[in-house]
Amino acid sequence: MGDDQPYTALERKRHDRQQRSPEFRAWLAAESDDLAQLVTLVPGLANLEDPWTPTGLAAIEDAALARFPDPGETVTDDEMAYLDLIARAIGHIYLRAIGAGKWVWLQILAGNPIGAALEFPGVGVYIDPAESIRRVIFGREPDTLARQLDALVTWEIPAYR
Repeated sequence: MGDDQPYTALERKRHDRQQRSPEFRAWLAAESDDLAQLVTLVPGLANLEDPWTPTGLAAIEDAALARFPDPGETVTDDEMAYLDLIARAIGHIYLRAIGAGKWVWLQILAGNPIGAALEFPGVGVYIDPAESIRRVIFGREPDTLARQLDALVTWEIPAYR
């Protein structure tokens, strides 16, 4: 649920409890280490003065497309760990570029596990950076992440800046 859809009291309690979970707190605490690790895995990021800008999105896309030239239906644990790092970086860049929003810990879709997503003021849906990188890998369309960021910026800015 985004900002437009009110929670029931029970849903709000569950949501608040998820945000305080030890798993989420540990995930948040690992951000700087995860981003540093990704810079070592994506050479294009290391070459940038500040990899956590929209320019970094192109380097992330290029690296993901090169690593998954012919994506299958399953991934190895190492590939999943790599995708998790990329999703974190995408979210980090989006948050910095927009200057508003936060990470939340929730189940976006029924049947999916609880995980990290982005919540932005004025945007009525949660953004799942893991889904964003899957779109890049399976859609094979350049600049997918930059277009998503642009859509978020134009959606969010008029209401909150």
